[in-house]
Amino acid sequence: MKTLLITVLFAFWATMVLAQEISENNDPKKHPGLINRSHVDQINGLPIDFYLNHKRIDTPAKLFYKGQYALNDDEETFRFLNGILSDDPETRPFYLFIYNQAMKVTDGALSECMTGICKRYLEKHPCEFLFSLKNNNPNIDLEKWTEFIAFELYDKGMFDQFSFDIEKKVEVACSSGKSSWDKVKAKVEGKLEDK
Repeated sequence: MKTLLITVLFAFWATMVLAQEISENNDPKKHPGLINRSHVDQINGLPIDFYLNHKRIDTPAKLFYKGQYALNDDEETFRFLNGILSDDPETRPFYLFIYNQAMKVTDGALSECMTGICKRYLEKHPCEFLFSLKNNNPNIDLEKWTEFIAFELYDKGMFDQFSFDIEKKVEVACSSGKSSWDKVKAKVEGKLEDK
């Protein structure tokens, strides 16, 4: 009887905590098209539980992974999407995974915000991105990434400067990623010309 009471109280407490953390705008039941549906056993060679129990990963990010948090153009969503810009190499693979899942379901204002994050991520961590491409990471949607980056750059002058900056970083830090960068660059440039 005591165990049953403790279980009921814990379930009530967990429901209350979850309800406090998720606003109506992020309620997965009200916005089922804006949740993550992709789950994996591991990311970057580490079990998914490593990330789901990690203290430096935001709760909304973990909830989004579990399909218990719907994307919205709010501060919490922006915070965890910006996680791919983190300097923390231990948590960034998880944030990169959920960022890619968010790309699949996002629209409107949130998509526009994500275009800037794509560009900044590639500027900040080009080798990491290119390494993922080179290893055929199935979670990287190259079409979406290049579409988002082209949208953010929106003209040839900005593209040329962006491309020059990335090429310098690739030459110094990961010259083996040059062919992957050439592929990304060509796709972004092609999307700019289509505008």
